[in-house]
Formats: sequence, structure tokens, C-alpha cells
Amino acid sequence: MKTVSSLFNSKIECPVCESTIEYTKVRSKSIRLIKQDTDFCPWYEGENPVLYEAVICPECGYGSHVTTFENINRYEKAKLKEKITPRWKKRSFTGQRTIEKALEAFKIVLMNLIAMEANKSEIAKICLRIAWLYRYKNDKEQEKRFLNYALKNYKLAFHSEDLSQGKFDEYVCMFIVGELSRRLGKLDESSQWFSRLITCYADPKQKHRISSRLIETTRDLIQEIKDAKANQYNEEATSA
Repeated sequence: MKTVSSLFNSKIECPVCESTIEYTKVRSKSIRLIKQDTDFCPWYEGENPVLYEAVICPECGYGSHVTTFENINRYEKAKLKEKITPRWKKRSFTGQRTIEKALEAFKIVLMNLIAMEANKSEIAKICLRIAWLYRYKNDKEQEKRFLNYALKNYKLAFHSEDLSQGKFDEYVCMFIVGELSRRLGKLDESSQWFSRLITCYADPKQKHRISSRLIETTRDLIQEIKDAKANQYNEEATSA
């Protein structure tokens, strides 16, 4: 009996150059989630769909997260045709991806977003994906670098964008800012963001908009921060 591949190609029209292109996806039946880190980084058995979330047009160099590939306006198209396409060397991103190939694709998406002057929340999302890819490689230095970029842009998004629509709302943004701050060792800043989220949850007008699971995780992380601070204090007292 023939084994069905976990990967398949799908077609889509590039909204910038109007070419019909192919991109590779992972069959939903093949996706097996093992665990998820507290910053939402997923770990899979077998093929990892995160590696295929960056879709690149081989003809003009337009790149985007798969969920927003068709969401581009006239101004953004003009920016890409001015800044990306003239320097683009045609190449394909279909087929099985290594982490290195995925990193190349996601960094092209990041360059596209910067060229388009995209929302900070979109830039942050791609920076976070790149950090995850480096985590899969166990490259802690590069992971930290892109976590910092993600944190910076999520904070800018929180203060400047309307996050009232979609799954990534202001409360998830508060959580991810707190969690990335914690991972980067900024414990006081992390505590402030987590406490802010807990305060929102205590407000009856906002409580129904916040996931109880998110709050449970937040409380666990607040305790972890308290424990880390206590251990740090004890170590400093012992060495004094």
C-alpha cells in the first residue's frame, strides 16, 4: 500500500505580481502536537507545520505568513515593487523544509514587512517564529536576539494598535509581553505585565474576554518569578 506523504502543494495567486504559485503545506492528519511552551512555541512529532507558515512568491519575492498572504493593499504592493522585487533572485521554497530553509523564508517575510511598514504586531509575530526556529536548533544566542525583537515590537503594538479584533487581542498581547520579558530575565517588567493582566481579569467588564487558561498560566508564571527572585536573593545573601 502506497504511503501518503505528510506534505502537499497548494496553489495561490500572488497578489503582487499576479503569478500563480505553489506553496507546501502539512496535511492536518499528519500533525501531532507533543507540547507547547509558555510563549506558545509548539513542538511536534514528525513534520513541523511552523516551518511552512512563511509563503514566498518565487517570481517577485513577496513573502508573508500563510494566514495573511492575500491581505495586502496598493501602497504595500508599491513598496515591495520598489524595495524587494528589483533585488530578488528567483528561487523556490516548495517541498520539504529544513530549519535553515524555514529561517531563510521567514527572514524574507520579515524584510517584506519592514519594506511595507507593516503593523508592529505582524513584525513581532514573525520575529517570534524566527526565535522558535532557533530554539528548535538549540541556538540560544540567536533565539534571545529575536525574542528581544519580538518583545520590542509587541510592546509598540500594545501602545499603538487596535488589538480588539481577532485571537491576538490586548490581553494575549499583555501575556506575551510578560512572558517574553520573563524569558529574557526582565523579571520586574514581566511581573508588572502579568499583574496588569490579572487586574483586568478581576474586572467584571473584562473578565469574559480573557481565557481562564491564560490566567492560570499567568498565575503559575508569577509564582515562578517569585521563586526565581527568592533564589537570587538567597544566593546573593550567601555570597555576601
